[in-house]
Amino acid sequence: MGPFPIQQSVRMYGWGSWRDTVRELAIGVAIGVAYPVIESASSHELPSLESIVRNITIGVCIIGVARFLETVLSWAIEQSRIPTLFRILVYMGGGWVGYFLAVAITGPQREDFALTSFHFIYGLVATAIAAVIVGLIFHHNRKRNDRLMQAVARLKEHEFAEKELEIARSVQRRLLPPPEIDANGFHISARTDAAHMIGGDFYDVLRLDDGSLAVVVADVSGKGIAASLIMASCKTAVSMLATASADPRDIMGALNAKLCSDLQKREFVAMVYAHCERSRIRIVNAGMPDPLLIRDGSCRAVVCRGERLPLGIRSDRSYDSTTIELTDGERLLMFSDGLPEATVNGEPVGYERVEQLARGSRDLIDALRSINGVTIDDDATAVIISRSPAPQ
Repeated sequence: MGPFPIQQSVRMYGWGSWRDTVRELAIGVAIGVAYPVIESASSHELPSLESIVRNITIGVCIIGVARFLETVLSWAIEQSRIPTLFRILVYMGGGWVGYFLAVAITGPQREDFALTSFHFIYGLVATAIAAVIVGLIFHHNRKRNDRLMQAVARLKEHEFAEKELEIARSVQRRLLPPPEIDANGFHISARTDAAHMIGGDFYDVLRLDDGSLAVVVADVSGKGIAASLIMASCKTAVSMLATASADPRDIMGALNAKLCSDLQKREFVAMVYAHCERSRIRIVNAGMPDPLLIRDGSCRAVVCRGERLPLGIRSDRSYDSTTIELTDGERLLMFSDGLPEATVNGEPVGYERVEQLARGSRDLIDALRSINGVTIDDDATAVIISRSPAPQ
């Protein structure tokens, strides 16, 4: 806190601390010493001690009074429509007051108050010029230092925020299952890429007590920290509900009711839930793109029946399931809308091109990124379910 904490709601300039006061008065001392030395240089004689003391007193008083007045009137200066002119007038007035104060302290001489003498006029003009120049230098140096300190503070905040985001990203990654899983007769290959440091897409693979498997792919509305927190909560809720019921319709209905009570307006979760048992897969789709069933270069969309509204919007909605048989050599691809909504030269990739890429590649995200000029602005997730090869 500075020595004169007046009107703290307004930006304060002038003396910001006692250190500033001492430093600037020391500069006044240096100016007071330098002036008589320079003035007497033409005579090749050193100035008298009395002259040096007098000029030191004048320099200290001019700077001290001018900067003191700026500090006290800083709130008025900053609220003025003409702050620079106001500040100059304060410096001039403060300089003159300081000059006459110094003259009074050191002992006035007859020419000091001879209104028509050159010495009097010269003293007033020199005092005003010195007070304004030195005051403006101090003021702008203070503003520059303030801006520098603010920039350093913002940089530290930015670095801290990036470090926190990196930690959040690491935690989010640890919440996801491994990218390759063999369980209960199925092979799961999954990948998710966040558009930013952390994302709202996620997938999960749940081994259920009855020997079946549940695979979830979801897309939380929004991006960043808020979406990632909803993602973590939703992932936990799905795990708990899946252990309580094997019917994917009941699980999605219960999850929808929970999210409707937990989420705010314009927050929702699109999700596709696949319950895998032996070769049969029961799918419930709540707002996600239609999964694709791929075999030997052919591809067809699995259109789920019933309600397709994302979770967390309407509590009175119920969901129906669609059942498919997954045979050896077939792959079921579930993906988020970040892939078809990617753009190439400003045009959306679209679902047809996603199907083309899915037929020819087992890594849909890599295949999409290999397109020249592609831009993926949303989180992208792709999960492939296939039958595990029979043990030899």
